[in-house]
Amino acid sequence: MKRIYLALLLIIAAQGTVRAQYAAFVNSGRITFERNVNTFAAMQIFLKETKQVPEDQLSSTMQQYRSRAPQFWADSFELYFDKTHTLYQPQNPDIDFSKTFAIPVAYKNQVYSNFETKEVQTIKQAFEKSFFIKDSLKNIKWKLTDETREIAGYQCHRANALFFDSIYVVAFYTDEILTKGGPESFNGLPGMILGIAIPHQHITIFAKTVTGTDTAPDKWKLPVQGKNTLVNNKEFNTTTAKMLKQFGLTSPWVQFFMDL
Repeated sequence: MKRIYLALLLIIAAQGTVRAQYAAFVNSGRITFERNVNTFAAMQIFLKETKQVPEDQLSSTMQQYRSRAPQFWADSFELYFDKTHTLYQPQNPDIDFSKTFAIPVAYKNQVYSNFETKEVQTIKQAFEKSFFIKDSLKNIKWKLTDETREIAGYQCHRANALFFDSIYVVAFYTDEILTKGGPESFNGLPGMILGIAIPHQHITIFAKTVTGTDTAPDKWKLPVQGKNTLVNNKEFNTTTAKMLKQFGLTSPWVQFFMDL
């Protein structure tokens, strides 16, 4: 009996060693993410904020919407990474906005982050116009917690933050991948962010798979300015706020979605 118990302990220890070796090996690779927007909840927020529907008609309008539209707007993204760089982009280069939710902004972001120079280059779509945004990394003040969960086979730790002093964001990061990046422009935790939840906005971005592979920026198709309008984050927000106002979309929900 003692021999059997000892053998089990050796097997468990060996598995732990293999796992630790594998975790240390993943210094570069590819992560696939799924982004979900709960349109049933988000549409109600959007209609209330834009006042496109009278208050007494909101309930019936939402009943009609739920009867004809899917609840979740789901899209797949991929993130390539090495120790000091990440590139986040749609898996499908021809990705389109949800025709039922009809928010044609920031739906196919490409985000290249350089953690050595602390710079980010992003391409964002807003209606018929495309922007090339060049700015510094976002300085996010995270609060670490003791909560953990498993995502894509990795043990992740929870951290919380407030955006714009009011938008609550939950992140789950793994310190088994030391690159301090994540989906979209989220960064600044002691490892790779594999999960993002924005409860009030009803948006989640969670990793589905993590694949270790030899990759680096010289193998990636990085965002370039081209014919896109060059701006920084502040200029982008000012310009798109004016665009949204023209379309009657002065909604904080949409503004935040564009600033992911």
